[in-house]
Order: sequence, then C-alpha cells, then structure tokens
Amino acid sequence: MTTSQRPDVRLYVADRYEGVLRLDPNSLAVLDTIHTGRRPHGLIVSPDRRWLYITVETTNELLKVDVATDAIVARTKVGPVPNEPTISANGRYVFVPQRAGTDCDVVDTETMTVVKSLPVGREEHNSYTSSDGREVFVTSLGDSLIAVIDPERLEIKRKIRTGGIPRVMALKRDGSGAFLTLSDLHGFAELNFKSDVTRKVTIWPLPPGTPRPLLDTYAHGILLTPDQREVWIASYATDKVYAFTVPEMEPLAALTTGDGPHWFTLHPSGEPLYVSLERAGAVAAIHRGLRVVQTMVKVGQAPTRILAFRAGPS
Repeated sequence: MTTSQRPDVRLYVADRYEGVLRLDPNSLAVLDTIHTGRRPHGLIVSPDRRWLYITVETTNELLKVDVATDAIVARTKVGPVPNEPTISANGRYVFVPQRAGTDCDVVDTETMTVVKSLPVGREEHNSYTSSDGREVFVTSLGDSLIAVIDPERLEIKRKIRTGGIPRVMALKRDGSGAFLTLSDLHGFAELNFKSDVTRKVTIWPLPPGTPRPLLDTYAHGILLTPDQREVWIASYATDKVYAFTVPEMEPLAALTTGDGPHWFTLHPSGEPLYVSLERAGAVAAIHRGLRVVQTMVKVGQAPTRILAFRAGPS
C-alpha cells in the first residue's frame, strides 16, 4: 500500500483564535495549522473523506480543504455567523446553519456556491445527517426547534418542538430519535422522532453556588457510541464528562477533565474518545473501556469542535 493510499487517521480541532489545528491522534501534538482566520466554528468531512469543510464566523465563509495536504482549495460566502455544518450522504451538498440569521444555506460542493437557503428558524446552531442519508436535521436556538430537511428535494419536511433550547444532538442509527443537550438543563434529553416527544432523562445535582454558564449551557457536547450502547455528555458546569448505558440510562462514568469540556469525537477504531477543553486550551483522550483520562495536552487557546476520521485515498 502506498503512502497516498494508507488510511491515515486525521484529528482536527477548531480553535477560536488559531484556526484549525491538525493533531497527532496518539500524542495530540500539533502537526499542522489550517489558517482560517479567527473563529472557525464547525467541521465536517466528505463521505469519501477527501475533503474537509470548515465554517468561519468572522468572514461568513465555508472553506473547502484538501485532506491530503491541509490546503484550502475553495471558499464561498454564506449567511451571517455560520455554525456547525453537515453534508449530504452523496457529498453533493453542505448544509450551513446561520447563527445570526434565519436560513440554512445549501452549498453545492462542486461549484462551491449557495444554491438554496431554507428558512429553518432563528439562531440556527448545529446540523446533522441521518445514518441512512435520507434526512438532515438543523437546530434553532431562537425558536427551540429542529427542522427536518429532505436533502434530495432541498425542502423542509417538518419542524419538531424540543421542549427547550436545543444545543447538541446525537442521532440514533435506526432513525427513531436522538439524544440532545438543552440550555438550562444539567443533563440530557431523549427525543422520539415518531411522537416528537422530548423526555428529560437525567439531571445531575449541581454544587451550591454553581455560576450560570454562558447562554445557560450547563451541558454541551454529546456523543452516542457506534454500538449505540453508551451516551457521553460534556458538562461545562462541573468540568466533567459523564457516560450512561443505553437504553438502561444507568450511570457508567464520571471523569474530571480540564476546564470547559466542549465537543467529542471518537477515534475510528473506537478508542480513544477525544474531548476538546475550551477553557483549559487543551484536548484530552479518554479510554472508554478503562474509564480513565489517558492524556491531556495543551492545544491552542480555545479549542472547540473536534473531528477524527480515516483519510480517504488521495
């Protein structure tokens, strides 16, 4: 197998001040920097794992990056303050929520132009593609809802009220629902897509005098493991990450990390689980099986969104 064909594991993290950093997945050392400018927000990789797409809040842009070289090969203007993007299963469209607008822009990945804008709601935040590729989900903080989009017809199918301000989602593989974090909730909730009912399943007691976090985001990042048996949650309020069994919802782990655990990504092999630590300016690697923080390394100034995957052949 040639070097260009080798399925290298790539680990990227967006830093609010230093661009997007590529890390060694073992040592967490910084290997390269993609100079996006300040406040890159979201990261998504194409289905063939050859292209990385990055949203940048300060310039209102979507960037296209060659994973083989970390070079920015194209860029396009999108709506105000783009947040976490997602990509269609066929790689044709990137969906870009607008935090300071009411539309989700749809960008053609070949021409890198906006081909449609969908009226999702106010303060759009995160977007996700279902495992079967048939639906795209976009959250609206301002309207406390999730819009469901048909990625082929580029139309909004319906909107789901979440019973709270939706922060981050983890879709179930069978398409039946999702786990999500909500503002004002130190815990997480379960959303059933068939009944559109949100059930708050866990709330942890907070220490007396715990200050209210920015935007009332007590919990932020959430990840459902590929085997659908564990859900992991990042707590801004306690600087810990928690794990629960699925579907039993029994406590599995409570691990102290550095300050401000923000976002999760999983090594393609299943271990370790990476978490960005925004206030600590660090990234940690967690061994899920042993329930321990293996490594924590200073990375940038304020690392937020983090993404691991195997690079496709160049």
